[in-house]
Amino acid sequence: MERESFIFYRSFYEAIKCMPPDVQAEIYPAICEYALFGRTPKNLSEVAKGMFTLIKPNIDVNTARFENGKKGGRKKKSRPASSKDDYSLTYEQEVEQMRNDETWRKTICEDFNISAEEYDKRLSRFLDRCNDDKERKGKLHHDSSVDCQSHLRYWMTKAYPAPQPTPPAPDNNIDNDPPFPTTADYTFNGGFGGMDD
Repeated sequence: MERESFIFYRSFYEAIKCMPPDVQAEIYPAICEYALFGRTPKNLSEVAKGMFTLIKPNIDVNTARFENGKKGGRKKKSRPASSKDDYSLTYEQEVEQMRNDETWRKTICEDFNISAEEYDKRLSRFLDRCNDDKERKGKLHHDSSVDCQSHLRYWMTKAYPAPQPTPPAPDNNIDNDPPFPTTADYTFNGGFGGMDD
């Protein structure tokens, strides 16, 4: 197994630069030989052997990832029969379904504090938004009815942000300033922070 490149981590460099120059001269070629050509180094000094032993597992992991990538990576799992590919309601059908679902309507109206008429207006705007996605992205429908409902909720929070409560107007008749002492004596009596005799 030969490679054209390998990952050399900063931690390798930080650890090796602390070693004496003669150990550094042993370890750098040993790492390259192992990572690029798969050759295990021989005749390393004890310190260089210890350093290589610590670095080798990282190289092995990256080599395994490289080899698996050449094979095409992990195999895709087969989807169950009721996958999102089986869902095919159009945006119009999805909106009509949400328009006719009384439980869903009641939930949204309560959550967003809107009337049923306002809900219908927002559904129409949501349909326009989805059709815009269809033209721009070529997306024909959501992945599921739950995905559609989640999209509606998210879109409503962005398109109709909840109004922030206005803070009360300041009352100009209230004196918020701390009282200023009128009889304070600011004469200097000597010293700082302690008793002077």
